[in-house]
Amino acid sequence: MSSFFAKGPDYFELFKKGINISCKAAKVLQTSFTDGHIDRNEIAQLKEIEHEGDRHVHYCSNLIADSFITPLDRSDMMAMVRAIEAITDSIDDIGNQIYMMHITKASDFTVKMVDLIVNCCEGLQDLMNEFEQYKKNYKSIKEKTVYVNHLEEEGDAIFSEAMRALFDPENKMEMIDVIRLQNLYNTLEDALDYCEDVADIVEQIIISNT
Repeated sequence: MSSFFAKGPDYFELFKKGINISCKAAKVLQTSFTDGHIDRNEIAQLKEIEHEGDRHVHYCSNLIADSFITPLDRSDMMAMVRAIEAITDSIDDIGNQIYMMHITKASDFTVKMVDLIVNCCEGLQDLMNEFEQYKKNYKSIKEKTVYVNHLEEEGDAIFSEAMRALFDPENKMEMIDVIRLQNLYNTLEDALDYCEDVADIVEQIIISNT
């Protein structure tokens, strides 16, 4: 009888753990840039963090599938888990771009966008800390989703300026370097978009459950 009433998994803690993994990856990426140069040893750590994120997703997926009762709709919970994973995957993709395309220096635009990714992940950490009590904390959660959305918009503006500078007729950069940075900027923007996706999913879940 006691096993029937055993407490189920704390899914909100699992959401927190997922975004903590994303934030860890973002901060490793950030610290890999030193005085405009990229530390390849730091970048190499991203792969193991991405694997940690994958293991966490598989664990969450199995729990959601096997649980008799869940605090939220299963499809919403899976959407959340996958959206958080997408952040970590995209940060790993940034590391892959840097490695595969032999990028050794971080442009000012790259540094600014990585800083925004870190800020977004930290904002999502704050958001997840309040998510379990979403009915009580709705106003505060709404402010935090707006904050993350604002950071993503700031990233869009930086991305536009970065691409404009890249294709400026006066730019004397070698074409191979233009291609490298174009691909990198696109991947950086993707990471910011995925952060916004998580904030949007939180807001949609709250609307559906209140």
